[in-house]
Amino acid sequence: MYRKSFSGLLAAIMFLAFVAPVFMGCSTTWDKMKTWAGYPSADKEEETETVPPEAKQETVMIDGKPYVRSKNPYWLTYPNQPEYIYVQKGREMHTMQEYLVKSLAEAIGRQQEQAAGKTIPPDKLQELVKAEVDRILREQGLGGFVSQGGGAKAPYMGRSVAVITDLDTPASYDGLNRTLAISLGEALGRTKDIRVADQGMVKEALGKAGIMGKLTLAPNIKALGDSLGVQGIVLTGIIPPEQGAPGAMALQIYDTFSGSKEQSVAGTVTGGMNAEAVAKFARDNALRVGGDLMNISWFGRVDFVKEGKVYLNLGQNAGLKVGDLLKVVAPGKEVVNPTTHATLGYTADETKGELKVTGVLGNTGAEATPVSGGPFNANDRVRAK
Repeated sequence: MYRKSFSGLLAAIMFLAFVAPVFMGCSTTWDKMKTWAGYPSADKEEETETVPPEAKQETVMIDGKPYVRSKNPYWLTYPNQPEYIYVQKGREMHTMQEYLVKSLAEAIGRQQEQAAGKTIPPDKLQELVKAEVDRILREQGLGGFVSQGGGAKAPYMGRSVAVITDLDTPASYDGLNRTLAISLGEALGRTKDIRVADQGMVKEALGKAGIMGKLTLAPNIKALGDSLGVQGIVLTGIIPPEQGAPGAMALQIYDTFSGSKEQSVAGTVTGGMNAEAVAKFARDNALRVGGDLMNISWFGRVDFVKEGKVYLNLGQNAGLKVGDLLKVVAPGKEVVNPTTHATLGYTADETKGELKVTGVLGNTGAEATPVSGGPFNANDRVRAK
């Protein structure tokens, strides 16, 4: 009897001390009750939060441009990737890949724990998650897992690209650079959304494009894009070891519409600079480069015009369908600061007319009829309407 009375008294005291003030708007008491029940309070959560110092800084300025902190979508899927990275403001990667990686890590972790009866090591979990992400992205396509500028989805997901060795690489490293380019091209070619130009076409285009000066100059990138009929170009390069510094590899992603560099990926070689090391670097970074290529704004080109029909250099590989409307555009002009000679950007594209797709000619071609504007010529650019 005494024990029952004491329990009732204790319940009444707890109600008056904790629960009743909550209904009177006392949030402090609610925090106390959460703590008593075993849940950390808001203050406690902040105290126990374990994030790197850079995760606290939201914005930094680099070369006069704002960069913002963002969750690294390649964390847990690629070796030595940090959890947080800084990206140029407006180009944050809010991707489905983040959710995919998280859910896969949880699912694979549960499976391994059930099978082995113990917790899976983080490095093994990372390896398993990466393998599963690679498989899904190859089979289902990269389109659903990358952002498009500020988040708007691209109208068509296919991309035609070329992988080219940078001519500035020292001659003694030409062989390794070719291995890097071939390995990257093969890895990119296994993804659903990307078509890679073969090396024979690349060699022919380099001879016909009229390259003047450095390959990285915008006119050269655009000329190669026209010759190959591609939307993106990846230039591979080898930086040899020098004065004790390790050798490095670089992958530079260019948009052939404007000729501008969009992204770059670089990595050092801890061991010897050899074919195995550069091939591994290409494989490890193929999906990241593929995501950057998918972020290039979609466009195509007029291949030729005959008997009133306009033939395009893209088809099913780009997702075109009969009835699709396209606009023919002239690229905007580059705006350059006359004092610093720095590129500020490009003016808006000028619309020259519209086309309607009337037939899809396999993976790499389509025919269309003019709806308005014209006349149209070979290498005129087309965009989704």
